[in-house]
Amino acid sequence: MIPTLVTIFTITRKHYDHVASELTLRDWRPEPAGGHVVLVPIGSLQRAVIKALRYARTLSSDVRAVHVELDPDATRAVRDQWERWGQGTNLVVLESPYRSLMEPLLEYIEEVQAEDPRGYVTVILPEFVPRRLWQHLLHNQHALLIKGALLFKPNIVVTSVPYHLGRAVEHAVERDAALAGQRAG
Repeated sequence: MIPTLVTIFTITRKHYDHVASELTLRDWRPEPAGGHVVLVPIGSLQRAVIKALRYARTLSSDVRAVHVELDPDATRAVRDQWERWGQGTNLVVLESPYRSLMEPLLEYIEEVQAEDPRGYVTVILPEFVPRRLWQHLLHNQHALLIKGALLFKPNIVVTSVPYHLGRAVEHAVERDAALAGQRAG
């Protein structure tokens, strides 16, 4: 048992030493930064998507909403509403002949990254947060798959923008009260 523990501790120590050598700033020079493209995958237009688009526009001037066409009627609805709700953001529609969401999206992200290998691609995931913990199991499964698929890709940042269900009215009332207090004071 003792030799096994010593071996485990030695391997663990070597791992930490290796990580430290990879992270040290000694004799390291950062490479020049590239551009920054922000992608917002969307299935339809709704409040969580609008909030995510608004946030994305604060990060970069190159923001693209990405819709994978699984249903032509749904795509038509997105295109019809885009001028009103798209906030001037480019809409990219990806065809998916096999009704796969992930494959066309991941291929597009790789294409964007290939345009500027030193640049960053930020993927903003609009997610809604239900009131009850167990309800999370029913929602945002695509976001979880996207996060997992992009986790080990260099220069890709994945960010969730939460939209809290059932709390929008409460937040609006609090905001209005705070604004009224500022005006009075």
